[in-house]
Amino acid sequence: MLSLFGTDSLLIDALNRAEEVIGSKGTIHIVVGKSLIDELRNHILSHEKWGSLPINYIVEPAARNTAPALALAAAVVDSCDEEATLIMLPADHLTEDGPRWIQTIVTAVEAASDGSLVTIGLHPTAPETGFGYIQADNARDRQPVSQEIPLSRNGQAGQHNQLEPAVVLPVKRFVEKPDLETAIGYLAEGDYYWNSGMLVARADAILAELEAAQKGCPDARSAKGNADIVAVSRELAANPESKDAAKRFAQLPKEPFDKAALELSKKVKVVPTAISWSDVGSLLSLEALQEPNKQGTRIIGQGVDVGSANTINYSSKRLVATLGLSDVVVVDTEDATLVAAKDRVQDVRLIVDELQRRGAPETKQSQTSLRPWGSWTMLTRGIGYQVKEIEVLPGASLSLQRHKQRSEHWIVIEGTAQVEVDGVTQTVYPGQSTFIPTGAIHRLANEGDTILRVTEVAVGDYLGEDDIERFEDRYSR
Repeated sequence: MLSLFGTDSLLIDALNRAEEVIGSKGTIHIVVGKSLIDELRNHILSHEKWGSLPINYIVEPAARNTAPALALAAAVVDSCDEEATLIMLPADHLTEDGPRWIQTIVTAVEAASDGSLVTIGLHPTAPETGFGYIQADNARDRQPVSQEIPLSRNGQAGQHNQLEPAVVLPVKRFVEKPDLETAIGYLAEGDYYWNSGMLVARADAILAELEAAQKGCPDARSAKGNADIVAVSRELAANPESKDAAKRFAQLPKEPFDKAALELSKKVKVVPTAISWSDVGSLLSLEALQEPNKQGTRIIGQGVDVGSANTINYSSKRLVATLGLSDVVVVDTEDATLVAAKDRVQDVRLIVDELQRRGAPETKQSQTSLRPWGSWTMLTRGIGYQVKEIEVLPGASLSLQRHKQRSEHWIVIEGTAQVEVDGVTQTVYPGQSTFIPTGAIHRLANEGDTILRVTEVAVGDYLGEDDIERFEDRYSR
């Protein structure tokens, strides 16, 4: 949901790419954890640029890696359409769109029609050690598959393109992140591609190949739980409210789909492509935002540097100064600051795991949260209280709601607020305030033509965002 690389967030960019290839008749399914579902839905509702395709939110009962997540998505889709093909797009990728992107995906969809699991392989441009690789079988004996691609958003057949025809190749093996010498060898051989993490396959094939991998490779530890993954996913697809199925899902093995199925299946293909792509899961992707100075250092945002070499200094708001660093990444945001050696940025997950172990609130809620009616920013918080700045767009309003565990005090900073409390509406002007008692049914609205800014002071024993009971909401939350 970050907007580091342009005006839209990476998630909105992914949705736009999906819309570009499926036209106006498809459905987008978003697999998301319980802790992020509300934030994600609000984020999408707040973007007017997003199109009109229906979105179905598939909520994971627990985070169990990509094998259970993808199986759950496949089971949900398969229960509605046994002929459906899934295009799995990670939301943290920065990827080119347009004709070459469409050609790649259309070719993969064609190749997946026989039940194959089709991966997207990227032509390596450097001996990258942070990515996995796919080795294609007989890569030099290529046969073009698709000569014509649809180029329009409405899904109609498009014109002949001037791109080199896309090809489909059988996969020989998957390779873990190599060392530098090995990666150099892969580039020299020419039949290795970066594993993009994107997958195209029929929904029923995803489930069938998970089960086949366990039966065909009984000694493979990574596939021992595949039958349970499929069974529980089908149960949840049939009854998303099943507490028993949700409990069993939380006990499934934490396995990536690559290990559980792709590396064991005999039905895997790859579509090589030269689309521009960056795995934003790596902070080194920030290098794409700025050309380096003579010392190889990139300063992005409000930064200043003296005497550093081969360093990234990224700041979203504050002034960040670096002095005499070498091969270091500094990323400063409203929520937190990271300082890491460049050769360790792939391990940032270790920091997140430690923060989650400590129960750090930053892992559950960002400092600023977009809403369909505007946004709020956390200014400060402590035991029993928190202070937010709320921005309400012209003509927008929050839901009619109440809180059972906190009271709120609203001070209008800019604009004019219409405040409803237990059926009584009042107008509150800049410099004025109003009090919302615990349990009161209330609503904040902006009926003016400028932004409404309000400072909210909340006091209570529990201040979580889930302490909201909605009675009316124009955004159907």
